[in-house]
Amino acid sequence: MILVRYPSREAFSRMVADPEYQTVTQLRTRALTEAVLQPTTPWHSSAEGT
Repeated sequence: MILVRYPSREAFSRMVADPEYQTVTQLRTRALTEAVLQPTTPWHSSAEGT
């Protein structure tokens, strides 16, 4: 399992649409048996004041 944080969903979309990224993404895909993307939103506790 890997947890990755991107500045925004738009930043992630730009990354995966980038032609340079697309040339190497096949390497990652071949190394995985399964990939599940689970977008989330930040969670702030009441101790943080938000």
